[in-house]
Amino acid sequence: MVRPHGVKPLALSAALLVAAAGAADAGTFRAGVGLDYTSGDYGGTETITQTYVPVSAAYRTDRWGLRLTVPYTSVDGPGTVIDSGGEFIAGPDESRSGLGDVIVGATLYDVVGDDTARVYVDLAAKVKLGTADETDGLGTGENDYSLQADVLKSFDRLALFGTVGYKLRGDPQGTDLRNVAFGTVGGDYRVARGARAGLMFDYRPSAVSGGDALQEATAYLSFAPGRGTTVQPYLVAGFSDSSPDWGAGFSIGWRRQGE
Repeated sequence: MVRPHGVKPLALSAALLVAAAGAADAGTFRAGVGLDYTSGDYGGTETITQTYVPVSAAYRTDRWGLRLTVPYTSVDGPGTVIDSGGEFIAGPDESRSGLGDVIVGATLYDVVGDDTARVYVDLAAKVKLGTADETDGLGTGENDYSLQADVLKSFDRLALFGTVGYKLRGDPQGTDLRNVAFGTVGGDYRVARGARAGLMFDYRPSAVSGGDALQEATAYLSFAPGRGTTVQPYLVAGFSDSSPDWGAGFSIGWRRQGE
């Protein structure tokens, strides 16, 4: 199953699922850089903005892949980052910036793969290392762990996709964060050769007891201006107090086939 570079730090992951079904490039190296900006009041009276710049490197074969993301992040407003681009808890009310939480991930591709039905399932695991400075509110200072299954159904020009997963959170001092399930649904359409458009919706219960669930939609484009290069701009709209009011960003990725 072939998918685009992650268009958001959450899915981060993560993350994003799909561009089209097809044969995987074995022994492929990928690198990417992105810029993500979000803004919202998160149910409070003051606006919190975050700029997130992830730099990533990945290697994949036809059956498995590894990915490393090292981000720079900047936050302005009274909040501590729980998830980049998403929920905040109470934190310093000032501008600060620095290293974000490093993310390490592994994926097992085509655990279920039916070329006749064009249905594919991947399994992935991710560790968010607590490398961001918790004193400055750039992170919780704790490690988080997540497992997820990614499902793709491909048609001629359209791909439908979804994710179901579970996140185990570390608890920073004085705060009890909940372990939660999460999910994504969306569609991706090939509008022209080398160009795709997609829409996805993310849902995740709040990490804080009694908080609103994160609910947000992302619309993105993906196009290939040159061989091995992918560019993806996107817009985000949030629909709850655990989500940003809005966000925007882009990612640029490069691919090189191994020898």
